[in-house]
This record gives sequence, structure tokens and C-alpha cells, in this order.
Amino acid sequence: MSNPYTGVVAAALRKSALLADIQAEGSLLSQAVDEARLLQLRRAYQAFLAELAFQLQLGSEPDSPAALARLAQAQNKGSGEAGELLALLEDPDSWLSRLESCWRGLWQFSSEPGDGRGAAKPVLIPARDLSRGSSEAPSGELLNQWQAALSEIIQRQRAHSAEW
Repeated sequence: MSNPYTGVVAAALRKSALLADIQAEGSLLSQAVDEARLLQLRRAYQAFLAELAFQLQLGSEPDSPAALARLAQAQNKGSGEAGELLALLEDPDSWLSRLESCWRGLWQFSSEPGDGRGAAKPVLIPARDLSRGSSEAPSGELLNQWQAALSEIIQRQRAHSAEW
């Protein structure tokens, strides 16, 4: 039984590597390439969670290591891989925690106060909300580090799973 998510993980990591080779001139183009790389790294991470769930025959695509661990536990299955990923997410200085923070930072848009009924009006030009803490902007070097760390943990966890 072949895991359908393995190819998605490999393709996303390869796309991120190809994007790293683009010599972007201009700050907006460079930012777009970095954000595209972040998208591919996040896609590889999400596909890897689905790959782990498929291996455990959980019948679901979890969106986080905590969800993966809960699904495994509900079916009386263990997942040390989910535990390791969860520990990385809980450490604010880990590469995975920083990648997730950066990812969330790209999707947070500010909004103006509403019309008094609680409805917020979207702002066309997003601004970073400093009260929520800062998330780092993706940069080429940082993305290279995250890609190497993600590739390493995927290879190591796959090798560990193959032993069992």
C-alpha cells in the first residue's frame, strides 16, 4: 500500500528548493519568492502530517501534531513522531515554531473597528499588529535553514517508521 502523501511532500520540498534558485531583483519580487517558498514548506509539513496519519491508518488529514496525536490516541495507536513535532511547536525558539509563527503572520490582516455592532471592516492595506508579538519575515537564509530542518526530520522520522 503506497502512501499518497509521500509524493506531495517531496514535490513541495523540491518546489521550495527550485524557488531558492531564483535570483529575485527588487524587494517586492524577492518577498514574493520568499513567501512562495514558505508556502511550499508549509505544504510539505502539512502533507507530512497527512502521511503520518495515513501510515497509522487514521482515516483523516490532521492539521497539527496535536490533532495527529489525538487521532492516534483515540484509536489506541501511538505516534512518537507526532510527539516530537508537538514538542518542537511548543518550543518558541524551535525552527518549526518559528516557521508556524511566520506562516500565521502572513495570514493575519488588521481590521478597523466595526460600525458599533461588532462587525469589523477589512483594511485594504494590512498592517502588523504589534500587540500580538512579532513574527519574522521569511528571508532566503532563514528559509534555507527551515527547509534543511524539515527535510532532516522527515527523513529521520520516515527511517524510524520503516524500522517498525
